[in-house]
Amino acid sequence: MAAHEHRSSREPLLTRFATADASDPTDSLHHLVDILDQVPVLLVPCIQVGSRAELDDPATQAGTWGSVLPAVWSFMLAARSRGLGTVWTTPHLNYERQAATLLGLPYETTVQCALIPIAWTIGTQFKPARRVPVTEVVHWDHW
Repeated sequence: MAAHEHRSSREPLLTRFATADASDPTDSLHHLVDILDQVPVLLVPCIQVGSRAELDDPATQAGTWGSVLPAVWSFMLAARSRGLGTVWTTPHLNYERQAATLLGLPYETTVQCALIPIAWTIGTQFKPARRVPVTEVVHWDHW
């Protein structure tokens, strides 16, 4: 997607992530939105399908994602072991058809999974991301 399209979509993205502290210029989400068009490598993992309708079935969709996610996660871990930072992002999927055109991907038979910026990290002092407490999302023997 062109840089001007990325910038024009910034506000809806930031609104969606309302828990981020907009007054903190070091907040990782705001920082990524501000520099995404400067990232040296953007990886777009894709799924090749005969037709997008193949993913209408929940079992097929689960199996497909179950194949993609471990592969991409392994790539991201390997990148990290070499000093490269990555992050799985999906907001560009709101513009998937335009991104497919820009990248020369056949939209009807290629499903984009994510947009993963890849770059050398600045420093090594990372902090845990804000998360919902595990007790609110993990259930044992009951829902």
